[in-house]
Amino acid sequence: MKVLLVGVGAAGNKAVVSAVESGIVDIQDTMIINSTTKDFPSNYEGKKIVLSDGDTGCGKERSIADEYAKAAMNSGKFTFTDIDMDQYASVAIVTSVEGGTGSGASPIIAKLFKKVYNKNVHIIAFIGFEDDTRGLANTVEFFKDVDPSLIVQTISNKSFMNEAGGNKSRAEELANREMAKKISVITGQDFIAGEQNIDDTDILKLANTSGYLTVEKKTFNKSLETPEDFNKIVKNMIYNSSSIKIDNPSGARIGVVLNISPASEDAIDYSFDQLKEAYGDPYELFTQKQWDGKKEYIAYIVSGMKMPIDELQAIYQRYKDRTSAMDKNGDAFFNAMQEMSILDEDRKFDMIKNQSEGMSIADFLKEN
Repeated sequence: MKVLLVGVGAAGNKAVVSAVESGIVDIQDTMIINSTTKDFPSNYEGKKIVLSDGDTGCGKERSIADEYAKAAMNSGKFTFTDIDMDQYASVAIVTSVEGGTGSGASPIIAKLFKKVYNKNVHIIAFIGFEDDTRGLANTVEFFKDVDPSLIVQTISNKSFMNEAGGNKSRAEELANREMAKKISVITGQDFIAGEQNIDDTDILKLANTSGYLTVEKKTFNKSLETPEDFNKIVKNMIYNSSSIKIDNPSGARIGVVLNISPASEDAIDYSFDQLKEAYGDPYELFTQKQWDGKKEYIAYIVSGMKMPIDELQAIYQRYKDRTSAMDKNGDAFFNAMQEMSILDEDRKFDMIKNQSEGMSIADFLKEN
């Protein structure tokens, strides 16, 4: 499954560069977007879009970023004549939700790729690094603005602080590597041709079911001897996930990739009970067993979940505690959040379908 990787804002731009440098994506399949050229990474030579005609930043103001993005769309900066959009099954937008440009511009850019270009759209959101009140406010408003038909992943930067020895820059690098690893899993890059149990259609289902998505991958150096060994690894993957913790197991689809040597085959517990307990008993479960002769690993994709309201509510509560007054839009936040379920019951397990030709950017801007 081919993906166009788009970074929005400074953190998203750095993550895209990291994915290119690690060889996960080709630079021609990427794009970075920011409100000012001053924040573009100097070592990136791919496609760039600067949102502001005045080349000015937003100073963490989401509303300014939103207006910059709409003006850029209106001026033709998002009319892609030099990109063959038909080659991409999905667009993955990576951003931080705490700053200005990424938090403010990503929701409208995501909707444009979905409605104008008819793409399944992933948002990969870095969360929980800048623990100031403005960062919390932007996080709350970001999730309120995200269209419920999109696919949303989160990566907690804080989860890498211990491994980074408290070094924030190092933690950011580790978070970027985690993002690239998730992209490699959902695009099926590690799959061995001829040994596939999960085919291209299955990957499309797994990766493009709307709602909350979590992806994990864990390598191990010693072959598994017993099912207890296998379940211990899976348990640790769930517990140490860098994504927002799941409070309501509701996964519609689960895919498990087992890259294991012959010595480990008898230790695999194919019931996957721990995954089902953590993420829900799925409508469809896919398994890919293979061996590339290199490092053994387990990877899983869980898609179509309801948004993890409890964790987001904790962010919202921290924001409320730090502010002396809340406007009515703030208090209405969770009314909007409760609507971010998989889909309505009649379409609960449908993959997002792109059958229309899409609207024009002008008509899109009239709606938004």
